[in-house]
Amino acid sequence: MMAIQPQVLDTLKELAAKELDAVAERLASLNKAFDEANKKLVMLHEYRNSYLEKFDSAVKLGLGAESYINYQNFLHKLDQAIVGQKDSVDYAHRQVLMQREVWQESQRKKLSFEVLSDRADQRMHRQELKQDQKLMDEHAMRHGKFNR
Repeated sequence: MMAIQPQVLDTLKELAAKELDAVAERLASLNKAFDEANKKLVMLHEYRNSYLEKFDSAVKLGLGAESYINYQNFLHKLDQAIVGQKDSVDYAHRQVLMQREVWQESQRKKLSFEVLSDRADQRMHRQELKQDQKLMDEHAMRHGKFNR
């Protein structure tokens, strides 16, 4: 297996960290858009319910045909707006789910480079210890020959 130089691994770790940051920012932005779309949907439902109560009150008090048709048309337009907003919420939710997968993959990638870097550091440390031990053994052998 070819050993990867520590500088290369450090660069890859930095790039993966930057990518993860960018992906996380995008995910946060999409989450915010999803929340806002949900709030608009709730607001439309509340407005529709309020308008429906107003319509019911007007019907009880006696409502002309033209006003009745206007109320019905407006309620229909509100229903269409609600359907459109539900579509927006669904789209925003799908975007969040897809971006969450991208974020998870970016995290795995960053973690992989960190693990590879840690292993390379450990391997280098073991090699240094072996080299130190070899030098001490050679020194001990030379020192032992001269003392005899």
